[in-house]
Amino acid sequence: MNLSISGLTKTFTKADESIELFHDFSLELNAGEALTVLGPSGSGKTTLLRMIAGLEQPDSGKILFDGQDLFGMSPEERRAFRLHHIGFADQYARMLPQLTALENVQIPAASEGKDYAARAKELLTEFGLAKRLDHFPAELSGGERQRVVLARALILEPEFLLLDEPTSALDSARSDSLLELLRDVNHTHGTAILLVTHNPRVLDFFPRSVSL
Repeated sequence: MNLSISGLTKTFTKADESIELFHDFSLELNAGEALTVLGPSGSGKTTLLRMIAGLEQPDSGKILFDGQDLFGMSPEERRAFRLHHIGFADQYARMLPQLTALENVQIPAASEGKDYAARAKELLTEFGLAKRLDHFPAELSGGERQRVVLARALILEPEFLLLDEPTSALDSARSDSLLELLRDVNHTHGTAILLVTHNPRVLDFFPRSVSL
């Protein structure tokens, strides 16, 4: 599946001032590729991912998946498309505190009517968390929570993985470990990765990049 963004424009109004995040922004990402989007805080990185996920509409421009306009779909069609084709992991590694790691990973699959426990265990084991399946979020380190959130984003085998500052809360060693894991996901699973960050260190792992 191919992602093609062209002519993207997004403006916010704050205190009677118009703030333009994007003007005629474009990018291409094909199946199995990886792309880093570099930009400072406030440049619109999170907004870009939300638009690609169909959660926020651009003022103008096109977001196409295999030529199909994401915002030409109905809201219900966009939700279904996002569920089955797009995995999303934000920088805060949000998890439901009352659920174990294994249960958190299965959240996106709750409406599928199938048992995804085996798939969740497989992902968590692949990500080095075989001994943390029954641990609650408060019992996990920051790096472990990031890996649980990554497994959750991959549970339904999406073609695209959107990552919002995945290393921002990690020290350099844990950051490198997570980036190595993401590179393995890209190479082994063939999942296309779009990663937004302010950290140029990410380019050592995902050198193809655009800037905001």
